[in-house]
Amino acid sequence: MSSVHEDQTILEEHSPNAPFHGGYYWFPAPAPDGVQWSLLTCEDLGFAPEQGHPDLWSAVIDRLATAWGKNATALRRSLKTQYAGLPRGRVTRPGRYLILHGDDAPTADWLTIVIRRFRLEGSRYRVLFDEHECRLPYDRRRVESALGISFGESPKSRSGSKGWINER
Repeated sequence: MSSVHEDQTILEEHSPNAPFHGGYYWFPAPAPDGVQWSLLTCEDLGFAPEQGHPDLWSAVIDRLATAWGKNATALRRSLKTQYAGLPRGRVTRPGRYLILHGDDAPTADWLTIVIRRFRLEGSRYRVLFDEHECRLPYDRRRVESALGISFGESPKSRSGSKGWINER
């Protein structure tokens, strides 16, 4: 027999508007003024929350190929191990939600976007810097070279980027 807490968790996990967790990538797409960034969640990519960034990466590469007009097979071959070449993070749920990030999101309002896309409004969460979510310089250079662009630097001094807790 399940507990009320377990029943609520099951309902939340199967509700289309319930908060969810898993990995995410910041996705660059061509724009008239350079690059437009959007958030791709594990759900957008068709993966379970437990899947790691290396698992998500092949789907991200395919989307990059489409967005940038590149050959998907060649891009997969070129970038197959560079899964740390784009800004990324993860939302976990060890009781309350944790938003893990590498402090290198490409937009100043990144936290608001992550909260909205993972439907965390009204949920308890904590935001934590995790060095394992940082882009690796070699991977970043390989992605930029393969796409023929430069992403530039990420905005700094983002409010709420380290350790802030929503006590709702």
